Amino acid sequence: MIDLIGNRIKIVGHSDPSLIGREGIVLFETKKTFLIQTQNKRITVLKDNGIFEIYYNNKGVRLPGSKLVGKLEKRWF
Repeated sequence: MIDLIGNRIKIVGHSDPSLIGREGIVLFETKKTFLIQTQNKRITVLKDNGIFEIYYNNKGVRLPGSKLVGKLEKRWF
């Protein structure tokens, strides 16, 4: 189980095409959303609708948002 707050994240796919390519730092997360600080502003992104590249210990891992939905303690990684 990995806490994603404070890690860099990039949106590589999403049902909202305006979000694709955005990246920043995860400030907060709920069961269904990420609050991401981008270069210019804070955005709230639905997890289930996206594919994310998450950087942890300087390594990028690409995950579907469906694997990130839910409580931290119930995640598979």
